[in-house]
Amino acid sequence: MAVTKIHRTSRTSLIITMIVTIVVIALFLFGGQVAPEDKIVPDMSQPVFTDFMLYWMYALLAITIVSLLLFAVMNFFKSLKTSPKKAMSGLFVLIAMAALLGVTYAIGSGDLLNMPEYYGSDNNPGTLKMTDMFIYSMYVLLVLTIGAMIISPLLSKRK
Repeated sequence: MAVTKIHRTSRTSLIITMIVTIVVIALFLFGGQVAPEDKIVPDMSQPVFTDFMLYWMYALLAITIVSLLLFAVMNFFKSLKTSPKKAMSGLFVLIAMAALLGVTYAIGSGDLLNMPEYYGSDNNPGTLKMTDMFIYSMYVLLVLTIGAMIISPLLSKRK
């Protein structure tokens, strides 16, 4: 009974999220353009609902991160009672991820970009290093994922 409730809840939240995302994307694509006098760059396309789409993506990212951390912490304490060794391996993954983000932030470049006609506040060393951190972390995780996809079948054939 609890399993069907979990399935129903997750299916409903997935459907609602997908519907809202489709509506936001439709607004972004078909909602029109900003008036020419209000455009940031006069000769470029600028959809009216760009901010709305970005805020929706930020909300989805925040919900994902919060739920991921919440479930990881709950799983850690649950596993700590039954299998401390397994709980420590889960904690090791979180520590490794934090170390990866720290290392990639440290190697990121904080050099200001030369962007004519840009007067915004996002061209600063902190934002640029964080952007590099995310890009480098994605590269590392992509290589690890591809490596796991190649190595995992080889290890499972031995057993």
